[in-house]
Amino acid sequence: MPLLVAASPAWGLTPVARPDLAKLKRAEVIGVVDSSTLVVQIEGDLQARLVHLIGVDPLPGGINPTWTELRRQTPLPIYAAGQYLKTTLLGREVLLELDPALAPGPILPAYVWQAHTLINQEVLFLGHGLLARQTDGLKYGLILKEAANAAKQQGRGYWAPYSPR
Repeated sequence: MPLLVAASPAWGLTPVARPDLAKLKRAEVIGVVDSSTLVVQIEGDLQARLVHLIGVDPLPGGINPTWTELRRQTPLPIYAAGQYLKTTLLGREVLLELDPALAPGPILPAYVWQAHTLINQEVLFLGHGLLARQTDGLKYGLILKEAANAAKQQGRGYWAPYSPR
């Protein structure tokens, strides 16, 4: 009997090659605001900057407010998202890659690299953030969509069956 293989989504992350170091800005993460925003000290800058992970929207703070009020606890997906960024990045060096499609403002939109890991992709894959509505035209837009879809299909983080959505 022939083995039937159904088309299924990739269960892992698509590897992404980190750009040349000369094109990236070195920074140290000095704070985590939410699941998509960091406070960094960019090498050579005197002031700390807010950095938004391109393609990632934070988890909604009011996930099922009734559940939060009854339990008097932060919902696990929101807690886990914040803890992930704190334990992975806080006090560590990262590399920032700017997307030419986005103009920098008071909050710097960037792809955040730690070694050879694209943190934007990792956050979405683990279900610690939501895919931004507008990812078309972004350098890593397709890869970010793939990571977010895998998290949803696998029930990771925010998408977990026990999550109080």
